Amino acid sequence: MTAAASLGLTDDFASPPADERAWRAWAENQIATLQQALQTAQAQLSAAQHTSLPPTQPGGGTCTPAAEVAAQLLAQHPQPVVLVSAAGQVQCANAAATALAARVGDELTCPNTPVMEVAQAVLRTNTPRQQHLQLAGQPYHLEGKVISDGVAALYFTALRPAEHPGSAPLAPQPDFYETILQQLPVEVAVFDAGHRYRFVNANGILDADTRIWVIGHDDFAYCTHFQRPRELAVQRRACFEQAVQTRAAVAWEEVQETDAGPQHMRRHFLPVFASDGSLRMMVGMGVDITERRQVEKQLAEQRAFYEFVLDQLPCDVGVFDDKFRYLFVNASGIKDPEVRRWIIGKDNFTYFSHRNLPEAMAQERHAQLEQVVRERRLVTYEETFLRPDGDRHQYRCLQPVFHPDGSLHMILGYGLDVTERVATERALRHAKLAAESAVRARELFLANMSHEIRTPMNAILGMGQLLAKTELTPLQSSYQQAITTSADNLLVIINDILDLSKLEAGKMVLEQVGFSPAQLLAQVEQTLHYKAAEKGLCLSTQAGPGLPAVLLGDPYRITQVLLNLAGNAIKFTEKGRVVISCQVVEAGAPAGTADVLFRVTDTGVGIEPEFLAHIFQEFSQEDASVTRKFGGTGLGLPICRNLVKLMGGDVQLESEKHQGTVTQFTLRLPIGTEQDLLPQVVLTEDSPLRQHLRHKHVLLVEDNRFNRQIAKTFLQQAQVQVTEAEHGEQAVALAREQAFDLILMDIQMPVLDGYGATAALRQQLQLTTPIVALTANAIKGEREKCLAGGMNAYLAKPFQEAELLKVVSEWVVPQSRATATAPASASSLLPAATPPPALYQTDELLKVGQGDQSFVNFMLETFVESSEELLQELAQALQEGNIGRLKTVAHTLKPGLAHLRVQHLLPAVTELDQWPGEFQPEAVGALVATITQQLREVISQMQAALEAAPVSAAK
Repeated sequence: MTAAASLGLTDDFASPPADERAWRAWAENQIATLQQALQTAQAQLSAAQHTSLPPTQPGGGTCTPAAEVAAQLLAQHPQPVVLVSAAGQVQCANAAATALAARVGDELTCPNTPVMEVAQAVLRTNTPRQQHLQLAGQPYHLEGKVISDGVAALYFTALRPAEHPGSAPLAPQPDFYETILQQLPVEVAVFDAGHRYRFVNANGILDADTRIWVIGHDDFAYCTHFQRPRELAVQRRACFEQAVQTRAAVAWEEVQETDAGPQHMRRHFLPVFASDGSLRMMVGMGVDITERRQVEKQLAEQRAFYEFVLDQLPCDVGVFDDKFRYLFVNASGIKDPEVRRWIIGKDNFTYFSHRNLPEAMAQERHAQLEQVVRERRLVTYEETFLRPDGDRHQYRCLQPVFHPDGSLHMILGYGLDVTERVATERALRHAKLAAESAVRARELFLANMSHEIRTPMNAILGMGQLLAKTELTPLQSSYQQAITTSADNLLVIINDILDLSKLEAGKMVLEQVGFSPAQLLAQVEQTLHYKAAEKGLCLSTQAGPGLPAVLLGDPYRITQVLLNLAGNAIKFTEKGRVVISCQVVEAGAPAGTADVLFRVTDTGVGIEPEFLAHIFQEFSQEDASVTRKFGGTGLGLPICRNLVKLMGGDVQLESEKHQGTVTQFTLRLPIGTEQDLLPQVVLTEDSPLRQHLRHKHVLLVEDNRFNRQIAKTFLQQAQVQVTEAEHGEQAVALAREQAFDLILMDIQMPVLDGYGATAALRQQLQLTTPIVALTANAIKGEREKCLAGGMNAYLAKPFQEAELLKVVSEWVVPQSRATATAPASASSLLPAATPPPALYQTDELLKVGQGDQSFVNFMLETFVESSEELLQELAQALQEGNIGRLKTVAHTLKPGLAHLRVQHLLPAVTELDQWPGEFQPEAVGALVATITQQLREVISQMQAALEAAPVSAAK
């Protein structure tokens, strides 16, 4: 074993690395090794003085247990060691002693030799003995000690021949060890018991002469010589005395000013004691840690900077370790700096207990932290603090950070105060509820108004039609025309109000059917001819060259706009003419379409320029005198503009006071063919439809006597047998007694209304007789409500004779349904070639609707419309991570899918509806994506089928 190895030093101590950072790490490692070597040497010395001997190798004889322990401890001793019993027998000997015995023979083990005499004396007197002797011509220093009962240890130290026999043995190889101390990259000094220098290496004092001078001097002389502060010597003396008193190592830090700036030294005192307990020497070491302190200072400044930045953030920031204990929290999270310092190393349970906050909140936070670790992703949640000055709401986010090996490193938490947002959302919800309540109130008002006005209007118009069929004098005929015209005008106002409600609610639905623009102009002229003739005006229409014979669009709404614009023109024109024209605009319209310009020109009173800016506002008139003189509500132009915008255009108005007005709009419409035109049916007195209606039996359920009389008269003139009932209860009783071909059912009636009567007929009597609703409520949704209630068709009041006979014929005359403008058969509504496989089935709807394809089309349209809304809700709920809302949407979607037999989509929707746990972005997101994709495929197929179906059937 080399001397370096005996001290525990590695073989590369003499070749330190060149890199400064690596050199310092190496130096600190060497210091630690030296400290360990010194402590080991001191322990061995103490052990040698107190029975704890190094282990030996067994010699001849059997060792006692104590001797065996000693043998194991003394096995590595570098000098010869022999354990001798009281009987003079060698019990154990280490390797060095065995080698020595091989050289000296019996001088080491035979009785009555100097060696054994020393052993016997030691055992007899129980006191240590020392003696110099010669073994095989080599001088040795022999020391004997009792290590246990009846066992003595003999230590042999070889002496150089030149040494005086009485002098103390010198340390082996002093130059070797001094070289080691000189090469250490740290300051090393050795002091005697009086704190005087006995040794200092080159790193401690660079100058060799000064190193020689300092031997025998203390730190006070050293500081005086080098003009160092006396406080430095005082501090070193205090640390020296502390090491002596505590008999343990002492460490401290010194700061010395140099030309390069402050120098930081980490110094150590390690006391070494003699066998009698007195201080033998004090080993001092010093390491330059200036660079470390500079790095620590930079780190502290950076930490302070980052903490300052984090404290300025307007959100809570907290960092947790892998045990969910606080590592950091900023000033927004905890305002009290004392509490911020206190909380480091503590968890939320301790914090909430310290602040007297509910433990349930701490448990909630702990559960969120566990979820972060479990799901290994960002987790967000909201937290509410109940305070006397008002609740505070926090939106919190927890982001895990992992080590490269996948273990949790820390969790970064941050939170935003969303109290204002929550308050705003709450206010918006209240406002939304209030707005919805207002909308419901308005719809209820419109429904009541529609019913209350349309019911007598139906009687007025019906009686006018019946009166026109009688022989009238010219004066009576003029009275009848006045009644009809006034009733029609009142009906226009009612329809305007209802249309305005539909437009504002976004519920106006446009048709896409074939129509002849020339015929449309003729119908407008025919409708307004009488009104223009009354004022002596010239009313004409002009169809421009190149106008297609057939266009696709909504002729009813275009006619409504032209009638309103031309009606205004006639109203505000005292003399001159009104021209309604239609022509193709020469522009780059896409192939298969045409840009069609509709224009109304008059020579009327004109409009002031300042009024043109707000002429399209609702209930707007140029001044009060206009209403008094010309009448009207001011709703016509706003409704016209909204309708035109809905069709893809806009209304433009040019006017000059007392010169006239030009109003026009342009629509881009697809060009159609003759096959796109709707078949026209004229119900003449000898029409086949009237012939087929003969002797059919209809139950008329209507509480209004006048309306009942009108409908009864229309039907009886077509030779239909009519049975009357004033309310639903009478209708149920009559249907129980006799069979009917059709039931005309009013909705709002006393005793039992139309919905209740229909339910009784369908459920109690199990009747499949067609039921047609007669209602004065013409707002959107009423038709759907009637069909959902078990009725087959819907007719709004007031109705014309032809409308009533047509809807009756659709349900009581099978052969007429193939030719009249009634719902076509199921096969005719399907596309000529339906791409397989069909994603939905309508057989159940046909069964419920008793073969009515219009009912099927309506249900499909309703499903498409509601599904689009549900898809939007799915996307919003997924973005919010709201699993409850997602489940609600799925639950709403399921019944429709079941009725339409969309079997391939039902499993995914059912899974989402019955989702058992919390929101999981990946799993739920994939499920919603599947539902969205498949549902859009179903919607596309339905829309294709609806577009291919005859429009008349859908209506």
